Amino acid sequence: MEVKEEKFRIRTYECGVDGRIKIFSLMQYLQEIAALHAEQLGLGFDRLGEMNGYWVLSNIKIEISRLPGRDDEVTLKTWPSGYSRTTATREFVGRDQNDSELFRAGSEWMVLNKQTNRLKNLFKLDLNLPKILRPRSGQAGVKALPAELKRLEPMNEYNQAGQVLVPHSAIDLNGHVNNTEYVQWGMDVLRRTFKLNKKIRCVQATYLSEVFEGDELELLVSAGAGGRFGVLGRKSNTETNVFLMGITC
Repeated sequence: MEVKEEKFRIRTYECGVDGRIKIFSLMQYLQEIAALHAEQLGLGFDRLGEMNGYWVLSNIKIEISRLPGRDDEVTLKTWPSGYSRTTATREFVGRDQNDSELFRAGSEWMVLNKQTNRLKNLFKLDLNLPKILRPRSGQAGVKALPAELKRLEPMNEYNQAGQVLVPHSAIDLNGHVNNTEYVQWGMDVLRRTFKLNKKIRCVQATYLSEVFEGDELELLVSAGAGGRFGVLGRKSNTETNVFLMGITC
């Protein structure tokens, strides 16, 4: 299994006031190279559609050494690292033009049935992906993060901090809110609530339920020890949790 590699240059409109790429813009690059590699492996949008399914991101964690800035050239590498009955894993590493590491990430993906939105059994899809870990660094099966990737759990206490009425612009090819939109909403509400201006060392998002145009979400926030902050998104006037997000500064 070859590692997929792409180079990209950070655009002005992708940067914040500090001149660094915004977290959700960085995630768009991760999403794009994952989609390109899936196509290359014969597991892209059209092929999954023929199998009445589509990929969804269920969990992602990004550990950041340094965020690239405007006009920086980034080399992004990705590779699939295994799969179980319900979850396929994919790794990412980003380096700058001097070959210094910028960030690394681990992610988990699922395939949903287009009609029922139920999980498909990946063992029945004849995926061209590795099942067995390989020992050589940089090869398929090797994990990018040093610790096991686990799904986020709710923090002890949350406070109401905002609401979002899901706009049409947040909807992607699969007809639901794109995973990067949740991160944008989460970062906005955290910065607004806690006046964050520190360097972000880690960000993680765990996705729990699909959201569609016109849905209204409540955004709740929490602050923990060690520079940890959390966001819980849930559908308004329900007990349906939509996503969890955590950052460490």
